[in-house]
Amino acid sequence: MTTCPPDWKDSDTRNRCKHPDSSHRDPLLDAPLTSLSTNTTYQNWYCAYCHGDLDAATTLIWNARFGCDGSDTPIDLSDETIAEHLSFNPLTSKWNLNISLPTSDMKSSKSNPGYIQRSTENNKQETHYSCYLTFRAPAMELPTRRCKVYEVRKCSDSWEDPEVKAQCEAYTARVCSGQDTYRNRHCRLCNNIHVPQQCFIGFGAQGAYDYSPLSVLLDWKRLKRGACASSEVYDPISCVCRKVFI
Repeated sequence: MTTCPPDWKDSDTRNRCKHPDSSHRDPLLDAPLTSLSTNTTYQNWYCAYCHGDLDAATTLIWNARFGCDGSDTPIDLSDETIAEHLSFNPLTSKWNLNISLPTSDMKSSKSNPGYIQRSTENNKQETHYSCYLTFRAPAMELPTRRCKVYEVRKCSDSWEDPEVKAQCEAYTARVCSGQDTYRNRHCRLCNNIHVPQQCFIGFGAQGAYDYSPLSVLLDWKRLKRGACASSEVYDPISCVCRKVFI
């Protein structure tokens, strides 16, 4: 659904429904929504709002996926932490990810041969990414057909370094080599891929899958923190609970 009902009076809501923001500066309101009660998918929050179809129990907000390209420095951070460092630049209409951490928090080059330190005056590691945003339906809840992408999530049986093995199983930041996808850089390393091949692009129900150096999936339900009301959803970028349901 990409339009409001003919009798809808609020022109601003009607315009935002029909002409969505292509830069997605507000992912929570720009994401498509699917109503399980009416079996309708709306282009964005405004379209669902003008149809009065926003119910916390039956409305699913599509996940926001940020694919980021830039520094090759591996960072082993949670999705929640990365989300807090994403920012929208209104001058360029682009999303950026800038993270500065003490070098002591970064992984040693002994465990990752491709690791390169860039220290600042404060002995911190800085990483800079340029990001783009796409949306994906919550696969576990919507009855849509999807192509499965095989993902290597553990080390090979011959791998002996316990630190790398623990990191492989600790976080998700998908990378690839050739036609294979790995849960993170450590999983790729402990499967004896020391020099990654050029990645191939596959296609699924939502279009092309391209594996950036860093990808973050914002699952609005999983990232909920604190005591948000039933009519609210936690926004990890704004770090506040926002009222989105009627």
